Amino acid sequence: MRKYLAIALSIAIFFIFLFTLFQNALNAPSFDDYDTTLNFIRRFYFDTESFTMRKDILLSRHNEHRILFSKSCAAIYYSIFGQLNFRDLVIFQNVFLLAFFGLLFVIMRQKKLLTAETLLIACLFLFSLAFWQVTFYYWGGIQHYTVFFFSFLTLFAINQAERPVSGSFFVALSAAVLAVLSFGNGFLSLFLAAFILLIQRKWLMFGIWAIFAIALLSLAFLPIPDVKTEAATNFNVEWMARLLLTFLGSYLYINPATGQSVNIILCMLMGVTVLGIWFWLFWKGYAAKNPFLYALLSLPILTGIIVSISRFESKAAGGIAPRYMFFTATIPVLLVLIFLDLKILKQAHLKYIASLGLLIWCAGFYNNRIDLKKTNDEVITRIHEWESDHSLPLIYYRDAETYSEILSWAVTEKVVVLPAKTN
Repeated sequence: MRKYLAIALSIAIFFIFLFTLFQNALNAPSFDDYDTTLNFIRRFYFDTESFTMRKDILLSRHNEHRILFSKSCAAIYYSIFGQLNFRDLVIFQNVFLLAFFGLLFVIMRQKKLLTAETLLIACLFLFSLAFWQVTFYYWGGIQHYTVFFFSFLTLFAINQAERPVSGSFFVALSAAVLAVLSFGNGFLSLFLAAFILLIQRKWLMFGIWAIFAIALLSLAFLPIPDVKTEAATNFNVEWMARLLLTFLGSYLYINPATGQSVNIILCMLMGVTVLGIWFWLFWKGYAAKNPFLYALLSLPILTGIIVSISRFESKAAGGIAPRYMFFTATIPVLLVLIFLDLKILKQAHLKYIASLGLLIWCAGFYNNRIDLKKTNDEVITRIHEWESDHSLPLIYYRDAETYSEILSWAVTEKVVVLPAKTN
């Protein structure tokens, strides 16, 4: 009976998530869309016909990383339809969330850790609204979903590979390229895959992988971009620690209307626990015993370290930013799998973990849905106000002129059709 209840809840959560997605996805640009999507289409299709320049535009940096996949998808969509529909792009990017869930399903099954309860726990944390900015806006989602999908696929395939001339090794190489060129933390998959090969003593593949990794890292990060230092803030270790610890426990954040400080402290305490478990697993030899699962857990933790270093100014608040919280959604799922593998957790314990996860999912879904609808309303309202007065900033913390000019061009060239006003 408990098995069927867990399966029924998993199905219900999945369809509630899909219903919310189709109900709230907007066909309207916002935030990063103006530069990385609309202005990209102008530069790629309108400003040049040179293959070399188009290649350079596709591979050009966005901040400190490259976002080849999201640019390519926008370019392909425009070439087919002659217009961008952001609702369609948002729906498409969520295909990679489903693909990621499918890959996690395969991993659980392969490791003989798939049960109705582990399936439910995965659904609770992956089909959540905690990372609604990633799910519902093109400026965040496709980068985050693709980088983790291809990173996990890299590690899965490299763990399967037995020789260099094999389908698994080729898949690992291909997935690593897409991971590195999808988002900034994709390069971690190169080091974690090398760690798996090293532990497994697959020396020939390790040597080939090292050469491949050096070449790919050179492509991704060289030449080193100029760093603007005019308003730079001195690095603060305490701020970084606040962000990191909050980030690592952010899957407990439910975005409450009141009591946010208490919730953040709870996340920080859980972050300390996660970090301690990660070190303990290495110290006790689990990394050598099961390097694959340990590498999977290391990916979101190392991502947190990178985010906390690069965004340290935001302190604890940066650890609960919805556009980064997808990365931490994998942590509780992987910890459950690892503790089951170690026999620390028994099947009887899973019902309590799933029950707690269900409470977190319900509270977070309710609170984050309010923020989602509020942001959607603000996006539409701001665009309608801009239509009447182009001097109004489309992005409240950016200058009005640059992004106003981009959107004006996109509307004139019919690259995008703005949502109609409602009475």
